[in-house]
Amino acid sequence: MTPTVVWDAGHKSEHEFDEFVTGRVLGGLPMQEELSLELLSPTLRLVNDSWHARLRRACAKWQADGARSQADGVRALVRRLKEARPSTYQHCIRVARYSRRTGRALGFDNVRLKQLASAAMMHDIGKLLVPESILSRPRRPTKFERFVLKLHPNLGALLASYYGLPAELRIRTQHHHERWDGRGYPHGLGGEDIPLMARVVQVADSFDAMVTRRAYNTPRAFDDAAAELRRESGRQFDPRVVEAFLDTFSESL
Repeated sequence: MTPTVVWDAGHKSEHEFDEFVTGRVLGGLPMQEELSLELLSPTLRLVNDSWHARLRRACAKWQADGARSQADGVRALVRRLKEARPSTYQHCIRVARYSRRTGRALGFDNVRLKQLASAAMMHDIGKLLVPESILSRPRRPTKFERFVLKLHPNLGALLASYYGLPAELRIRTQHHHERWDGRGYPHGLGGEDIPLMARVVQVADSFDAMVTRRAYNTPRAFDDAAAELRRESGRQFDPRVVEAFLDTFSESL
């Protein structure tokens, strides 16, 4: 069952709630090697104490599992994603394919292409900590559901840290919802301050979300999705990445 929202009565409008979330939670995990759920805990308790308690228990189990795991961290987490969130896993597969093609168009060598593919496969790994009832909702998300969904980049960085993955991979994973104009999350980075691989994954992620059927979303035609990428070029997306991404399709037509 989806948790009930528990939050201060002064934060009633969507705008006020977004400001509350963005300022106190979404930017709460710094870009550093040591990450901890404790950095988010004070605000999570204010928003929903019971969900925060469940999240703490889940994170403790993941942390213990990561400490015991002898497998490669990316493979271990992606395997769990495939088992627990198959539709999200398939989305990550598609995003990785788009990202590799775009990286090749940008001149990435094989080492960087492999790093890019790992970042793409990991970009939604934080959704392992998002309730399935929120991910599979047949409608637009409520304020609370949107709050939980917007936590997934930070939660993904936490899971990656539990499995000992390098800081640079966690940072790439954490920033695929930043925007070129600096109005994204979790850190409000803009322009070339956003890691290039995260900028590539962001375009691939957005395109796949537009052209894939979901419970609450009718898929767009390719031309419509491409036009949306062009409209948001220089605002949401890095113009150079959009151009490289679309060029990979023109080459195959």
